[in-house]
Amino acid sequence: MKKLFIIFFFVVIVLTPKLVAQSQDDQALVLQKCIDLPELQQYYPLNGEGSLEPLYIVQYPVSFPSDLAIEKGGTIVKFMTSSDITINKVAAYFMFRSFNIHQNSANINCNYFYNYNYTSRQFKMMSVIIEMKKVGLQWNISTINIKGDTI
Repeated sequence: MKKLFIIFFFVVIVLTPKLVAQSQDDQALVLQKCIDLPELQQYYPLNGEGSLEPLYIVQYPVSFPSDLAIEKGGTIVKFMTSSDITINKVAAYFMFRSFNIHQNSANINCNYFYNYNYTSRQFKMMSVIIEMKKVGLQWNISTINIKGDTI
């Protein structure tokens, strides 16, 4: 019985980092797919030179590991708290309502807030619901539903 426990203990110690790493890798891949949705590109903020401004993800109600390497337009996507979004007067950001990854499927529900005016407290919002399937190492969008304000 003691040998069985020792074997089980070592299996758990060896496999746990791989499962966590796979999960974080899948999180990064799925989150990147969400950011790269062609339907949202026209709503991303541009600076005065026409280049993409940094994108932000609020860490509420879903929180992501801060070391996820998500990129858009050559700039790392920034994770912020709700209060940091307000303090920095971020005019466009994602808020993920749910982000569920299973072995070969993912379900995501998020809102993309943009054109936020802190003086009038008015903004535009897109509601995005995505289902993805994993084939091999690739995540593919199977269904997408986008509703909300448009420019």
